[in-house]
Amino acid sequence: MQPTTLSIEGAKSEKVKLLLEVLLVATVFMTLRWIFSSIKYSSQIAEVISLVLITYLFVKRKTSWREVGFTLPTNWIKSIGLTILCIVSIGVIFNFVIQPLFPHGANEINEGHSVISFNEMLFQLFFIGIGAAAIGEEMMFRGFLLNHLNTLFGRNAIGTTLAILLQALIFGVLHSGVQGMVSAGVIGIILGTFYVLAGRNLLVVMVAHAVPDVLSIVGSYQSQ
Repeated sequence: MQPTTLSIEGAKSEKVKLLLEVLLVATVFMTLRWIFSSIKYSSQIAEVISLVLITYLFVKRKTSWREVGFTLPTNWIKSIGLTILCIVSIGVIFNFVIQPLFPHGANEINEGHSVISFNEMLFQLFFIGIGAAAIGEEMMFRGFLLNHLNTLFGRNAIGTTLAILLQALIFGVLHSGVQGMVSAGVIGIILGTFYVLAGRNLLVVMVAHAVPDVLSIVGSYQSQ
């Protein structure tokens, strides 16, 4: 067998493994969401367990979160600039496109608009808004899913575009309500795009993701 044939078969085998990993994580995540559906933060619980699984898969293939961008930026000026631009992009799209389309709200962490205490607000702020959403979701959807899809589709402009769009679609579908799906889907495209533009550095999109979530949680608490 020629070396070229071996390399092609090896690439196909690697893609099959990546696809199986995506399907495994998706199955575990959705199953756990269903099992814990009666608990308020069922999605966050499923996310944490899924991240543990992904970490195991990374270790098994002798890689790490650092390889997908969970590390300090090498170019701080560029990273800070992209972070600010990403936050502004999310704000503009949300306020001038999503809000006019859905004036009753795009997505609420505090579902049902129930009155929450200051301690509950702090819990949502740090553990949900920053922890599960900004950090956890970026690790899972941009760090894991986008990179796996990108390799499956091909590490080129078309493959990267498809990976960004598909991970954003999945990200949106997992949110509740039509408003939440559209909002999360559009924001998923923005975050995915800036993740790639930032050299696949997760800290850039984590900060950009955290800012609007924190503002939303604090704003909801102050207006109740």
